[in-house]
Amino acid sequence: MRLDLHIHSHFSPDSNSSVEAILERAQEAGLDGLAITDHDSVKAFFDAARFTEDLGLNLIILPGAEISTAEGHLITLGNHSLVPPGLSASETIKRAHDGGGIVVAPHPFELFRNGVRSLRNKRVDAVEAFNSRDLLGVSNYLATRSAARLNLGVTGGSDSHYVETVGFGYTEIDTASDATVQDILRAIRAGRSKAGGHVSPRLRTTSCSLKARVLNHRNGR
Repeated sequence: MRLDLHIHSHFSPDSNSSVEAILERAQEAGLDGLAITDHDSVKAFFDAARFTEDLGLNLIILPGAEISTAEGHLITLGNHSLVPPGLSASETIKRAHDGGGIVVAPHPFELFRNGVRSLRNKRVDAVEAFNSRDLLGVSNYLATRSAARLNLGVTGGSDSHYVETVGFGYTEIDTASDATVQDILRAIRAGRSKAGGHVSPRLRTTSCSLKARVLNHRNGR
């Protein structure tokens, strides 16, 4: 299975992508599933699950969120309830695990994004080894090396903030095509996943990000 496990919708303050458009693009990109991981919000999951059923889309939808911890961002997968932002990384991870989810460290070595860089003894389940917004590939390399050294699973994601880049980064899961969300989480935790993709266009990414911020400011988000 191929899934994009790091996507932002209009429920994030820096994106204006609609949930329905994200799902349609995921189908076009040949994905088997996805997680919309908005900043400190799980609202998109419920819209995505409803649209998927109403439109008859062949996608598996994972609950997800990118949580702002006191030490940087962490992605939770599998939690239907939001882990509150502002907690320590360790407490965030504990609450996600208690709720049946797993935790991924996104872009941990990006200099200009707020990742959790010190992963040792943090009990994360996986490291985002491919993020399509890493233009030079250095932080992806360091993340891959860190996951191997710490014996952690890996994920890949587009970190898409606009619809056209959904699927640019992905996670390949060694599991059956009819796998459930829990099957996918177990596969990632057990190291039965690979990360891949290609880099998002730099100028377009910057332009769309600025447009999204202006629109969200006007809308009071």
